[in-house]
Amino acid sequence: MTDLLKKFSDAAKTVKSDNNPVRVCVYGAYRDHLKDIDPDDLPENIQIIYESVKDRLVSVRPKGDLGEDEAGYLATDILYMADVVKNNFRKP
Repeated sequence: MTDLLKKFSDAAKTVKSDNNPVRVCVYGAYRDHLKDIDPDDLPENIQIIYESVKDRLVSVRPKGDLGEDEAGYLATDILYMADVVKNNFRKP
C-alpha cells in the first residue's frame, strides 16, 4: 500500500468514527493523516478539493470553530478523495 493510499484510508476511518462529533473527526483526519500531503502527488481531479478542504480547516478563526454542517461537507469531501485515491491504486 502506498503512503498516499494509507493516509487517505486512515483519514476515512477517522472521519467515519462514531466516537466523536463529525467536526472533531474531520479535524483529526486532517491533522493526523492529510496535512503533509503535497497536492501535486494527488490525482488531478481531486487536487482542488484537497486544497479547498485544507484551506478551510487552517483558516478557521478561532481555531476549531467549524460548524457541524460544514464539517459534514468536509467529511464528505475527505471520503470522496479517499475513494478516488483507492480507485487510482486498484490493480486492473
